[in-house]
Amino acid sequence: MNLELIMQNLQEGIILGILGMGVVMIFLTLMMYIMKFTEQIMFKLNGWFPEEVQEVVKKTIAATPKQEEEIAAAVAAVAHKELVKGGV
Repeated sequence: MNLELIMQNLQEGIILGILGMGVVMIFLTLMMYIMKFTEQIMFKLNGWFPEEVQEVVKKTIAATPKQEEEIAAAVAAVAHKELVKGGV
């Protein structure tokens, strides 16, 4: 191959690479500003039309002493099996 052709191809490749990175950078920058603008619009709309917030009540169920004994027995059985097997 001719050295001149190789240099021309290399130059075109570099130009295309820089052009492609520039297009991506412009697109991402534009997208960032559009998202910030949309966020501001949403905050204003939320001020005009606020959402109802429902309070979530978390219920906890306490284990009975019998259940606690069963849980402790299950944990001890698993721990013993792991120790006998040599897992831990």
